[in-house]
Amino acid sequence: MLKSTVVSVKELTAPQIDIMYSIMETYYANTTCESFIAALKEKQDAVLLLDENAKICGFTTLAIFHFDENTQLLYSGDTIVEQEFWGRHNLSFAWIENALKHAEGFSGTTYWFLLSKGYKTYKYLHTFFNKYYPCVDTKTPPKIQRIMDTFAQQQYGDKYVNGVWKAGNDYLKGEYDSTSDAANRDKNTAFFLKNNPGYASGDELICLCEINISNLNKFGRRVLGIC
Repeated sequence: MLKSTVVSVKELTAPQIDIMYSIMETYYANTTCESFIAALKEKQDAVLLLDENAKICGFTTLAIFHFDENTQLLYSGDTIVEQEFWGRHNLSFAWIENALKHAEGFSGTTYWFLLSKGYKTYKYLHTFFNKYYPCVDTKTPPKIQRIMDTFAQQQYGDKYVNGVWKAGNDYLKGEYDSTSDAANRDKNTAFFLKNNPGYASGDELICLCEINISNLNKFGRRVLGIC
């Protein structure tokens, strides 16, 4: 039976970090332990997916940025789950619940600033939320576009091009990449592929989604037990 827990990144032990990197290294190429730890230290929260023996079998992370006095951005970092647990939503449930708590504690608007280096990460948005951007058949509102562009340019400079961070960092190994097949079956994946054609080289699509209960879709509300 799987369960998820949220811990402070500062409280992670060296053995836990080693396991997290081991999982990352299994599925992603062009990564190093040094770069992984450096990115991890920039985050506040780690959401760990645990099996019945309390062994880490997946994780994601979260950092908080104050864009302005009325806008808070929740930035999610590396996200990976062991292949045998793909399709389970335990980790995403825990991340969203934690994100909602951060949003409830902020007087302004909270957005999820999501970097999608793969279509499965992008799928989190339409699986759980009503509105998110960029989105197939939907024009991104100017306010949302301004936030994405401004923050991405602050963070990535000239490596931010046409809605994509040309990161050139880690990328999903080919044997685990089913993007092309999925794009033939699903318009959302096709949209992701069109907007981030360089994903296989580590490019990451910049996405924004408001975090509040009213933006959860029926599935998201049901799985989180919200009436």
